[in-house]
Amino acid sequence: MGKSNDHPMDKEMMKNLVKYVIGKPFPRKHTVMDVDDVYGIRVFSPSQILESTKGTNNNTRLLITFQNRENCKIFDSKEAPGFWKSTPKLKGIFDANKRHIGNIKIGWYYYYNVDDGRDKSSSRLRKSEWQIREYYLAPTYLPQSKVERKNVLLTMMIKAKAANNNDKSDDKMQIVLDKQEIMQSLQCLQL
Repeated sequence: MGKSNDHPMDKEMMKNLVKYVIGKPFPRKHTVMDVDDVYGIRVFSPSQILESTKGTNNNTRLLITFQNRENCKIFDSKEAPGFWKSTPKLKGIFDANKRHIGNIKIGWYYYYNVDDGRDKSSSRLRKSEWQIREYYLAPTYLPQSKVERKNVLLTMMIKAKAANNNDKSDDKMQIVLDKQEIMQSLQCLQL
């Protein structure tokens, strides 16, 4: 987990998370969700999240949950149309002084193609266009005396597209944000 090419959006989300954890209001439209401590938002499909949350458009949702990130697990149910699967690799985010602020865990929603029945075999498993980016602070970044909200997990669910090349690994995925989302990110960075 070393320094990588940080996306401006990831740095912005981490900066907003720090502010929220120390008691300041979150600057973007979001939904605070009461979730299961083990599965978190992973019990919900993208359509369920879109229906039950606020957002600036249909392609992005920001969710704040309070859960112990060490307990988080994949949720896969026979009744669910699919599941969220995180990449095992964590991406570290660092501040201007090269101090480790926190990590991002990236996951994709997989669903079963059940057009001709409910058989959930792995051959029917498809990766969707929905990605979650879970942001959480490193336990040593802030002094505990400044922390007003504990176990905060900021999740951004976005509609993304795979880069059109032969390497389909999760690390090589290119996030495609619409023009409105890019402008909002730039405006937040200028605040």
